[in-house]
Amino acid sequence: MASLCTAAIDNGGTDADLVRRARAAATVAELLSVHNEARRAVGVEPLTWSAGIAGYAKKYVESRRGECVPRRSSLFYFGENLFVGKGRHWNATALAAAWVDEGRWYDYGSNTCVGEAPAGCARYTQVVWRNTTQLGCGRIVCDSGDTLLVCDYFPAGNYGTGRPY
Repeated sequence: MASLCTAAIDNGGTDADLVRRARAAATVAELLSVHNEARRAVGVEPLTWSAGIAGYAKKYVESRRGECVPRRSSLFYFGENLFVGKGRHWNATALAAAWVDEGRWYDYGSNTCVGEAPAGCARYTQVVWRNTTQLGCGRIVCDSGDTLLVCDYFPAGNYGTGRPY
């Protein structure tokens, strides 16, 4: 650990910067893992992380800090998933897993949600949309103490009548 800290200080950073960057990298890895496991299960290519898209998502999520409500942004050239978790102790895996879990309601044959899907399954179909290649997300703890995650996808999915995969 001493060499990592020394490297951070030599590069003008601090121990806190090193820890923050390590946490951010772990969060990115978690988000990509959850998404790409779901995509692998249906035979579509994995997503890659886009720092640019993540910058848009982070800016938008920051604007929601006071009103922690999952409301779609105006960036309509991206697909978008939002999730609010009660409390501050939500990791990225648990937040994104809620979208993937909607897949149990998706029926490929009819290309619809079936059963009693409480939230539908459009968030799941965006996760596995075959033409989507890039992902960027932002996560904050809101003023209320709840956690808000926004993930943006490019190219957007869930358009037309086509199947996601």
